[in-house]
Amino acid sequence: MDAVHAGCICAHLNFSGDAELMNADGYTSRILPNSLVWARGTMRAQRNAGRERHECLTLVFPDVWLASTLEGLHDELSSSLRSLLTDPKKPAVVYSRALQDSDRHWATASMAPHLCEEARKLLDAARLTDFFVTETFGNNDQEDTSQLLTRTERVARERVERAKAEFLKHLDETPTLEAVAAIAGCSPHHLSRTFSQIEGIPLVLWLRRVRIQHAAKLLAAGECNVSEAALEVGYRSLSHFSRAFAEEKGVSPSRWVAHLGNQQLTTSSSPK
Repeated sequence: MDAVHAGCICAHLNFSGDAELMNADGYTSRILPNSLVWARGTMRAQRNAGRERHECLTLVFPDVWLASTLEGLHDELSSSLRSLLTDPKKPAVVYSRALQDSDRHWATASMAPHLCEEARKLLDAARLTDFFVTETFGNNDQEDTSQLLTRTERVARERVERAKAEFLKHLDETPTLEAVAAIAGCSPHHLSRTFSQIEGIPLVLWLRRVRIQHAAKLLAAGECNVSEAALEVGYRSLSHFSRAFAEEKGVSPSRWVAHLGNQQLTTSSSPK
């Protein structure tokens, strides 16, 4: 798992193997092989275990650097990346394009061995700046479709991200699939099918997972008891919540709380 990156945007060049972007709350977005993905917010890149070998390069561009570099240039940015680059308060994931052989060559190019460490840092910064400028100020709105994700793929991913954002805003009272599909701009059946294709998991199971993840965080923080946590994530039946919790976490909510309590007791009584 890569390090957490906050206060920046990251360009993830996923050369091979499925991967996931996970934010601070545990919510994930799937990254397909051979794709360039831009992401903002506190996120980890994590490969999916048990699958093919994973190769991913993450380039980090701090918000401080972005603010000074992009001053007065917002209107010149690629429209698909403009909001991501200029709004530090807006976590987002943007699928940019498919990777090419030239990307792999660029990523694996060796630095001149005769350079001192400081000179290498300077050259590395120049290469990153060149990559950033090419990707964000290039003619990305009129791309060669042979080199990019197809429009259908891009639209599908954008719909899934809109749907996920809407569900996450209303965990305590889940909106209907019809309502979310309308926001995503497609039919409920199409959204369900597309969601499974993009995320690799049915929508209903993804929703259960994020609701239980949030409930587990509330319980771990001591903000709610089990019944309150169930209501906070939209479960009106405690038995349904307990069953869903056990299926996701492997234990019942009460045992989860007891386990947390035992951990705290062990920590507090351990020798200093």
